Amino acid sequence: MKHWSREDQVAFIRSLPLAELHRHFDGSIRPATLWRLSEKYYRAIPGMGFEEFKRYLAWDPDHDRTLLDYLDKFHVPLQYTQFYDNLMQIAYEIAADAYEDGVRRFELRLNPIIHRRAGLTTRQVLHSVRKGLQQFVKERADFSVGIVVIAMRNHGGNMANILLREVAGEREDLHDQIGVVGFDIAGAERPFPPVLFKEAYALAKKMGFHGTVHVGEDEGPEKVWEAIECLAPLRLGHAVAAGKDPELMRRIARDRTTVEVCLTSNVQTGAVAKMADHPLGKFLAAGMRCALSTDNPTVSDTTLTDEYLTAIELLNLSEGDVRELANVAWESTFIGWRPWEPEKRSTAVQQSASTHA
Repeated sequence: MKHWSREDQVAFIRSLPLAELHRHFDGSIRPATLWRLSEKYYRAIPGMGFEEFKRYLAWDPDHDRTLLDYLDKFHVPLQYTQFYDNLMQIAYEIAADAYEDGVRRFELRLNPIIHRRAGLTTRQVLHSVRKGLQQFVKERADFSVGIVVIAMRNHGGNMANILLREVAGEREDLHDQIGVVGFDIAGAERPFPPVLFKEAYALAKKMGFHGTVHVGEDEGPEKVWEAIECLAPLRLGHAVAAGKDPELMRRIARDRTTVEVCLTSNVQTGAVAKMADHPLGKFLAAGMRCALSTDNPTVSDTTLTDEYLTAIELLNLSEGDVRELANVAWESTFIGWRPWEPEKRSTAVQQSASTHA
């Protein structure tokens, strides 16, 4: 395989039609925006300067080891995401940052309930985020966005059902350009297995929302099996533990279930001990469909371009390998149609590829 420089790699990545399937709203907020909001309302941590504040928002290799350590980084941003105008501004900036990184089809993960502490309703939270995204889309006609609504595992299955009923009118096809396209569960895995959300995923499917699920990040392959059997998702978030089970990898490949791979955060949450241990190479060798994503760019201090560069270095990928990863991500979005409609999918990919040529 011929050597290609980092500059060549970046240029090639940016020439592709990039899609991102797995990025969280509250883990993607600009530190400068949070700092300004803290000065407007109150200092989140009195006596702390901006540089120290930025470090507080990001994963710390000297102190953070587990998924719960990683999730603890969201407490400060949530103090400032309880207000309509703030949510709208943040959504606009997240879209702008994704676009600047070369993303043209973008799914944003949002749990509305955790942004309701100052009195907003679920629909008001969604409306504010959608309004911010719409503002950016009006400025960039080649950028499309969808929202994936998250139910938190620790809120339980009944709250997931209630959340789904609250967002019934927010489905993408009921709104101009931007709406809810998918449903997900997230949060600590161990006390809250997938089976608890079987009814919620059945309801989501009935309502026209496509399913993805955080699983196999902090639990073993048996929970990935459980998610597949009980929830029938079209995509899997992380699913790192699947790398320990060859039969499971064959099942995921056979079902053409796309795995949303977030390399940097998988190391930071302890899903893998080090990057060299990441199962992405096993996944690809097994014929699994994999789509690279950032997860939480602010917390992980990464970009989608960085994730592609990491994958190239990890697996010594060729241009063809990188193109295939980008194509899988583009084909696997929930935006605009149901996944696995080959004719629509291939046409869209070809059109986008010609646009970026």
